[in-house]
Amino acid sequence: MINKQYKWGYAVVIALCIAAMAVGAKYDWMITDTLYNPQNPFGLFFEAVSWIPIYAFIPVLGACNMVRSRNNMSTFAIGAVLLISSCCIFAYMVCDHYVDRGVMRRANPYLCGIFGGIVAAALFLVVRGIKRSIIRKMQAVCAFGFAYMFSYLGVIFVLKVVFGRDRYEDIITGGEYLFAEWFKPEFFSSGSSFPSGHTAAAMGIVILLLLPFIFKTFKNFKLPLFVVCYVYAALTAFSRLIMGRHFISDTAAAILIMTLVFIFLTPKFEKIYKRELLKE
Repeated sequence: MINKQYKWGYAVVIALCIAAMAVGAKYDWMITDTLYNPQNPFGLFFEAVSWIPIYAFIPVLGACNMVRSRNNMSTFAIGAVLLISSCCIFAYMVCDHYVDRGVMRRANPYLCGIFGGIVAAALFLVVRGIKRSIIRKMQAVCAFGFAYMFSYLGVIFVLKVVFGRDRYEDIITGGEYLFAEWFKPEFFSSGSSFPSGHTAAAMGIVILLLLPFIFKTFKNFKLPLFVVCYVYAALTAFSRLIMGRHFISDTAAAILIMTLVFIFLTPKFEKIYKRELLKE
């Protein structure tokens, strides 16, 4: 049902990704070399935050578990740990990205903890005000998030090791790094450019495509959500070229792979959680 509704969108995305990889086969170096600007504010921002969507379900799941704990202290505690720790870690890692680029002197763990705590408290209060029946459906979406995240960790990072492609930024700074076309992998070398991890992580946002099939509120937002998800992924991909961390073929491959993973997982999600899904 879900894949059937988005099939034309998938076809367009897959065709564009294949076309981008074909372009990259000849112009990978030229495109990244032209766009390279590691101090670009847009690139810096997306480098710092674009990876969050693949893990965003974790604090949501924590808040849901806390609200639905029904005085079960162990469930409440596990939920609280998921919620607070993930928000604090997200805040610290965002700051740490800016530190790596020399924009900030250091990531203050105390300030990150305070900010993460505020975000966690706000999220808990929002979830607390939601009906229990809706929270159950949110937990179902979070379960899909777990499957999608582990697929990302398995597929993307295995391919990075297998292809071993060197990054543009590493190549131009010297050392034993060499440019290689994506279709000529440097098997098991030290490189980690292909496919793009940030872009694949940004594809975690496609979890939003489940919402119209579970919540009546989003029923008429299938197309807008699809556009928003893939525009976000495209912006992330563009930012990776600006930062010199990837080539266009790396980012296109990441979007293609994570789209195919989503297509593969959604029927299984529908089968397991069919009682939670709204009938069209």
